[in-house]
Amino acid sequence: MKNIFIIFLIFISFSCLTDKLDTEKYVTTDLIDNQNPPIMEFEEEIHNFDTVALGAEVPYSFKFENTGSSFLLIHSVKAACGCTVLKDWPKEPIPPGGTGEIPIILTTKRKGYTKKYISVLSNTKIGVQKLYLEGYVAGL
Repeated sequence: MKNIFIIFLIFISFSCLTDKLDTEKYVTTDLIDNQNPPIMEFEEEIHNFDTVALGAEVPYSFKFENTGSSFLLIHSVKAACGCTVLKDWPKEPIPPGGTGEIPIILTTKRKGYTKKYISVLSNTKIGVQKLYLEGYVAGL
C-alpha cells in the first residue's frame, strides 16, 4: 500500500513539472470574434512573374496584413497542383495590425502561359482566399 502511495506522489510531481514545460500556444475561443472577423489584406493577390525558362523555380512570398479588429488564424494553405511547393505559413494567431507572409516555390513544367493558385483557409469572413502566380514559361 505504501508503494502505491509513493508511486502516486511521483506521478503527481512529474505531471506538475511537465505542465510547466509545455510551451505550446493554443487557439482559444477568445481569439475568435464572429462579429468583427479579421481582414487579411495581401500586397498582391495575383503575382505576375513575367517570363522564365522552362524548368525554372519561381520563389515568391505573398505578404499580408491583418487589417481587422480581431485575431487572424490561418487554418491551412493548399496548393492546387504538385508544381507549387508551400514553404510555410504563420501558425500562430496574428493580432490586429500584425503582418505575415506565405512563401511558395513554383516549378515550371510546361511552356507557354501559366496561371497557378494556392488556397488560404482562415477565420476571415470569406473563409477561403485564392492567390495566383501567373506568367509566361519560355522553352526551346
